[in-house]
This record gives sequence, C-alpha cells and structure tokens, in this order.
Amino acid sequence: MEIYLEQYYSEKITHKVIPSELRGRTLNIKLYDAHVHFVYSCATDELQRIFKALENMGLAGMNVLVMAEFPSEIETILRMIPGAYHPYINHGSLENQKDPFPILNLTDHLEIIPFLDARFIEDHIEQKIKMFHQKGFRGLKLLYVPEEDLEYRVGGMENAFGRARKKSEEITALLIENASFHGMSILMHADLRKYVEFVAEMIRCHPQTNFNIPHFGFSRKAISSLLDNYPNCYTDLSSLRTFMEKDPDSYRSFIQRYQDRILFGSDAIISQPDNIQSALKFLEGFLSNAEILSKLVNENYLAFHGILNRA
Repeated sequence: MEIYLEQYYSEKITHKVIPSELRGRTLNIKLYDAHVHFVYSCATDELQRIFKALENMGLAGMNVLVMAEFPSEIETILRMIPGAYHPYINHGSLENQKDPFPILNLTDHLEIIPFLDARFIEDHIEQKIKMFHQKGFRGLKLLYVPEEDLEYRVGGMENAFGRARKKSEEITALLIENASFHGMSILMHADLRKYVEFVAEMIRCHPQTNFNIPHFGFSRKAISSLLDNYPNCYTDLSSLRTFMEKDPDSYRSFIQRYQDRILFGSDAIISQPDNIQSALKFLEGFLSNAEILSKLVNENYLAFHGILNRA
C-alpha cells in the first residue's frame, strides 16, 4: 500500500521551548533518535537545559541535521523548506547553524552525530564536502526534491535554482560520491513514488555507505524493494504517526518484517524536546514486542553507524 501524506506535516506540535514536564526515561535502555533538525532561536543556556532534558528522558544520542551553508535570499531558502517549518526559519535560526560545534560540545553525555544538510550546495562540491568533514560533520543530509511538490509545499530544485531534473541528479550524485569517499552516512529524503530508480542507483553504487531513506520513502511498497535488495539501505518512521494509527496492523506487520532496518526518528526540531518524547512514547505504546522496540530505538541506530556491542 502506498503512503499518502495529506497530513504529513500537520502533525508538528508547537510547544514551549522547555516543556513543563519531562517524566524521566521512556525505556530502560539507551535511546537514539536518527532524525532531529538543528533549528533553534533560543539562548545558549536554554539549549543546555534542553540537552539535559533529553538526557533525563533516556536519550543517549541523535543525528542532528544542520544547514551550515545556505543562500542569502530568504525566498530561495523557503522554496526548499517544507511549509510547516517556515515559522521556525529566520535569520537567527539560520545563522545558528553555520558553526554548530561550540553548541554541540556543551553536552558531555549526548553522543551527537552532525549531518551536513547539503540542499543548497551546488558548486565546488569536492572541496566543500572535504572541508565540512574536516570540521566534524559525519553524515550528509539530502532533501531530494527536483520538482515542485505540492503535497508538503516545497518549491523544489527547479523553482529554487532554475535547473532541470537531470542537473539535480548530477549534483546529488556528486554530493553522495564525495560524502561516501569520506565515510559519511547518508540521510536522503526522497519520494520513492517518483524517484525510486535514481535512489536505488545511488544506493547500489555505494555499497559501503549506509543510507537512511526516511518516512518509509513515502511508499512502503517501494522502500520494501530497496530494503530487500540492498543491505546498506535503512529507513526511519519519522512523522508517520497519523498513518500508523489509521492502519496499525499493516504497519506492525511491516515493522516486524523489516525490524533490523528501521530506525526511530522523531523529525523534531532540537528546541522542542517534548516532540521527541512524544514520538518515543507513541512508539512504545504502538509496539507490543520489546525486542523489536529495542532494535528500533537502539540496536539499528548503532548498526547504521557501525557501532557494535553497545547496550
């Protein structure tokens, strides 16, 4: 069954920066979130409290997606950002991402893996990926939307950059090639209903690089084909709560089948830690199998990053 996303970005919860209540650990194991956006406008001491809140709920680590390079024109930026995120995008939240490492180093206990969000990188790709890797970026995040997508309100690369789909394929392939060369994992947001052939080619051409195609690739049928054929392909279940609630048996069956290749991801922004907790609590209630739950929130994340034998 295909996944249709009429409400995909309507699930975002808008809470205060620091929630009024975070009730300790959701699970008695280390928890990892594979999909957090490093977007914030709050002060540094507020972020320190957020990190502490995440630690208190049992989070041990997360992948944070960071836009360290972006154009000066806000109109271009917003064309490549889903409409639901626009309220959080301003000069301050963008500037905060240019050099995230002083902030990321504020916590001693959270293992934060920064992913370079490369949606705006078009030129000097070899030099830039090398530079960002040397700075400490360990993954690459791609928003692969070559054409306008009305479903979740993204103008797409054609509207934002004035380039044809073929050119977007060439640039994306070059970004992946260079990230793979430096041992960086890939998180590639792509609608597999439209672009499964190109995504499959990228995964096939880089067998030593692990790919996360989030949101089940917007199609369980298409992501199943990739998971069946490529051991370096993973997916995450971020922002799928509405669909999981509507068809729980079908989603539980899918998760059971691919229990070794699915990651927990909240799709939250870092300044809203209660959204991470809410996603964890939902998943804990949704799954009745503790072993599978442990794989999604712990073991598969460690396997994706090549980290073995850790509780």
